[in-house]
Amino acid sequence: MKHLVIRHFGPIKEADMDLRRVNIIIGPQSSGKSTILKIACFCDWMERQIELTQNPDKYCDSNFFIENLIGFHKLEGYLQQETYIRYENDAVSFDYSEKNKKCTFKWNEAKRWKYKRTKIAYIPAERNLVAAIPNWYQVNMNKDNILDFMKEWEFARKAFLKGEQILDLPVKYEYNAYNQGDRIKLENGKELDLTVASSGLQALTPLYVMLRYLTSEYYKEAHTNVEQDMLRQNLHEVVAKECAGLTKGEQQNIIDTILTPHHTDLFVEEPEAHIFPSTQKSFVYSLVEMLNGNVQHTCFLATHSPYILTAFNNIILAGETMAMSKEKADKVSVIMPKRQTLCYDEVAAFEMSNGRNHSIMDEDFRLISADAIDAASQEISNDFDYLLNI
Repeated sequence: MKHLVIRHFGPIKEADMDLRRVNIIIGPQSSGKSTILKIACFCDWMERQIELTQNPDKYCDSNFFIENLIGFHKLEGYLQQETYIRYENDAVSFDYSEKNKKCTFKWNEAKRWKYKRTKIAYIPAERNLVAAIPNWYQVNMNKDNILDFMKEWEFARKAFLKGEQILDLPVKYEYNAYNQGDRIKLENGKELDLTVASSGLQALTPLYVMLRYLTSEYYKEAHTNVEQDMLRQNLHEVVAKECAGLTKGEQQNIIDTILTPHHTDLFVEEPEAHIFPSTQKSFVYSLVEMLNGNVQHTCFLATHSPYILTAFNNIILAGETMAMSKEKADKVSVIMPKRQTLCYDEVAAFEMSNGRNHSIMDEDFRLISADAIDAASQEISNDFDYLLNI
């Protein structure tokens, strides 16, 4: 299980969280949700790079860690004198202290050679740029998470030459290789450029298509290149030295496991952007189905929307009910197939308030707390009741 601690960074006073396979963080704007998402993603990337190169000194250099975190995720002005970040997973642990200007690292030797490589993807709130701006690929941009998303989008869209249904909506997405354009096909047969589609489709289409690619189509492709060959050569040397007591076959298995992508770790900002509540529900159900595909993926969502939480609660309740008996499982499957469900223990949900996080998982009911979901609605209802009684 991953453990993340963040203190005194941007709007965050203190965040301490155990992360599970599916993680959701909710809170008002500017509360630190996206900051946590970005740091979690960067630490995940750090772990992967250290495992791939077996060279923690390069990545845990104090300047490298903080400068790349701030630069890639556009966090200028967030660093404070008391900033502290700690990340732990099965194989590695590292922390950064701005006060000491130091990044420290430690292997868990028992798990060091059992690491399974991940594909890491950060999907920013600005993802609709690829839909709203014609010829976006010609725009010069800084090397940050938006540019990284755009580069990934270039691969993703080319995987859908034959069209892809967008959730349960009466539209399909299709990449036009001839003019390098993104097309939307409507139910009546009419076609539109994505650049002139509704704001909802411009936000949802890149998100949905990217998720489909990262959880499915990506794993149908070959992933060999010069960098991969260099990593393999370096790993051969390190593993031969560090694991000299193992057979050549066992050493090769370690190398293959470290180098081969096994699943995708998804980090998604504001999946609810510009889409109606019922579509938010459909999106969450579809996302979980993608996570539960042939490969078991993970995700971390930052959201403002209680509808996202409600949809996940349905998914958890379905999973917990299915586990009770075959009879109950059969009844649940009438409205929700097993591939769209999760168990309670697979999910972690947090709320940000006053610079701190707290869990909103209800251990007694084994659901996300209803109080957290109803808080915004209750505030609105209180105003309505007051006005009604005037």
